Amino acid sequence: MGPSQFIAALKQGKTGAAYFLRGPDRFLQEECRKALVASIPPEARQWCLAEVEFEPGRLRHELEAADQMPMLGARQFFFFSDPEDFKHAGDDDVEALRAYLDKPSPFATLVFAAAEPDRRRRFIQLLEKKAELVEMRPLGRADAAAWVKEHLADAGVAIAPDLAEEVAAKFEASPDTRGESKAAGVNLLWLRTELDKLLTAKPGQQRLEAEDLELIVAFREEHEIGKLLRAIAQRQCGEALDFLRSLLRSKVAETLLLWSVGDLFRQALRAAAAPGYGRVSMPYRGGRGGSRPGNPYSTFEVAQVAVKNYSREELLQGLRAVRRADIGIKSSWKDSRILLEVLVWQVIAGKATAGESVLGEEIPVPSAEG
Repeated sequence: MGPSQFIAALKQGKTGAAYFLRGPDRFLQEECRKALVASIPPEARQWCLAEVEFEPGRLRHELEAADQMPMLGARQFFFFSDPEDFKHAGDDDVEALRAYLDKPSPFATLVFAAAEPDRRRRFIQLLEKKAELVEMRPLGRADAAAWVKEHLADAGVAIAPDLAEEVAAKFEASPDTRGESKAAGVNLLWLRTELDKLLTAKPGQQRLEAEDLELIVAFREEHEIGKLLRAIAQRQCGEALDFLRSLLRSKVAETLLLWSVGDLFRQALRAAAAPGYGRVSMPYRGGRGGSRPGNPYSTFEVAQVAVKNYSREELLQGLRAVRRADIGIKSSWKDSRILLEVLVWQVIAGKATAGESVLGEEIPVPSAEG
């Protein structure tokens, strides 16, 4: 199953007992997560949706909640994520998961998400065998064109099918330079960003035509986000805040900035864990198909800098802080710009904690002094 089929099942209310979202395309993972949230009526989400950061030894307790009948709504959903792809799952977690999947609750749907799981581990093998596998691979041109139409339709804008496919084709990743026969796919994150810029530039537009695309087909590669990430990697707080504020003033999507900071810490964690990381072809390092070698502002290159300046625990703390900021930004009463500034300050200062408070509630807004 692909992400399009998973999202369609959610919209139709035809979900199974358990799913495993496996693969490196984190944008598609987020699209699936958003579709999951959207499939639940707003008034029922507090009771029917649990987003759980996996902790070894606690899975049995979490699964006990899945056996309970939901207080509101016909079904409850559990979304399990782990920055380290469940590699610390122990024997008790494996047995708890096995017992549950052998006799799943009729009231619940479990969703586990992992980017690059170790398929030799029993926990991952059990998910692959017992849960419905959803491959988080980049969409092909046709599926991406359908995504373009739906994304624009949500904004009240129409586009012809052939033009949508032409747009999707412009954002296809470059083929693997090692000659491996893998479909490149479409960089949806970059595509969405450019479409949103276009919609901002043409308010009130009801239909996109070929001439409208002149605003995005230049595809000039910008390094401003890379400069922000490099300042964070070098732990230069003043510079990072200046870059962040400049990006916000230029109307760069806050969700893109948050995703980029999270991606920096994810790639840095992988770089710290794998000595051969620099030789691996990584998906979506910016640009149309991955950053060019030697680009000092690519996330791939900046991650190497972060590894030198952050301990592994600080990298994990940074990733947790991004997740808490994401929760805060999704709360409409939060000031997302302040949360982004606090996030930058916390990760650079090493103040992020694993507590339960939402980022931004406990620390005042930082100044630009680094």
